[in-house]
Amino acid sequence: MPKKMGVNSKAEAARERRSAAEADRRDRQERAKEEQYWAEAEGPKSRAARRREEDAEKRAEAAARKAENRRLAEAEAAAAAASASAPSKAAARKASRVAAPPPKVTEAELARRREDERLRLEREAEAAKKRAARMAEEEEYERVVLVANTNRDDSIIEARSVEEAIARMSVVDPQAALPADKHPERRLKSSFKAFEEAELPKLKEEKPGLTLHQYKDMIWKLWKKSPDNPLNQINPQAGLDAQQSLNQADVQFLG
Repeated sequence: MPKKMGVNSKAEAARERRSAAEADRRDRQERAKEEQYWAEAEGPKSRAARRREEDAEKRAEAAARKAENRRLAEAEAAAAAASASAPSKAAARKASRVAAPPPKVTEAELARRREDERLRLEREAEAAKKRAARMAEEEEYERVVLVANTNRDDSIIEARSVEEAIARMSVVDPQAALPADKHPERRLKSSFKAFEEAELPKLKEEKPGLTLHQYKDMIWKLWKKSPDNPLNQINPQAGLDAQQSLNQADVQFLG
């Protein structure tokens, strides 16, 4: 029986290297054939065409990365806005209202405002004038009342003066040859009463808020100048003398 020989490790390693190299060579050939097949199927391409394809791929990749970054930034901004508080939104709305321009005023609107202001000033001036007139009338009335009530004896003298003024109405006018007035005091008082009844409602409407005594005092002043006053209808000289006597009399004798 022959003697068994040992395995040469170096020779075995060499064979394995040759086998691996042969397998790699066959693999490269297969890939080369496959690439050639696809190249022939697509047709011939120049180097410039391949470069353009590579550049287009790079640009597409860059655009995709940019779009992704933009999407992420928008998502972060939306999350931040959602976490904002309600007062911030209200402040933004207020700022937008403040920033809005004021509405334009037309010339017609300006004219209307000026007219309203003019009418308002006229009403205020008229009201002030009426208040001043009323105060003056009240002061005059108080002065008359105080003077009339200072002394009772003076009232008696003034009453006698009134009687004297009425008595003067009975003087006969020699030029007109009129008969003497037998009851001048009745005619004077009745005429004044009628005048008072006609004028009192008018004064209350024109000058509201006064007292009855103030109204009577105003009526008395109008009566002295009225053509309805009998003293203004008799002989001019006699009427003048009687009117002067009445001016010295107490205004309350007709009340």
